[in-house]
Amino acid sequence: MSARGSLTPELRRRPEGPASRADFSVVITDDSMEPYIRRGATVYVSRRAPLEPGDAGVFCVNGRMVCRQYVEDSEGNIYLLAANRARRDLDITVPAGTAPVQLFGAVLPRLSIPLPGIE
Repeated sequence: MSARGSLTPELRRRPEGPASRADFSVVITDDSMEPYIRRGATVYVSRRAPLEPGDAGVFCVNGRMVCRQYVEDSEGNIYLLAANRARRDLDITVPAGTAPVQLFGAVLPRLSIPLPGIE
């Protein structure tokens, strides 16, 4: 498995504040979500929080764990977007009815990340 764009699970004490609702944390190992989430940052993830279009989430795609911005179109195509548009090469498009995408959870606290146009 390639380390490119993957995440490292890490067990830590339950944080205080908004992240206290987290089920687990992961360390971000790439720059796909910068400047909103920096490489090396620990993000807290809730399996119970609903994921809305534009929210950052942690997903498993083709055996890789990634943190991306979530969008789904009216036809069921899923777009997992790098917030760092200089790294749009890390965007993942999952056409409706193809390989499953597993949502591990939503990143807490919710981030206000503008949605880019989908090229």
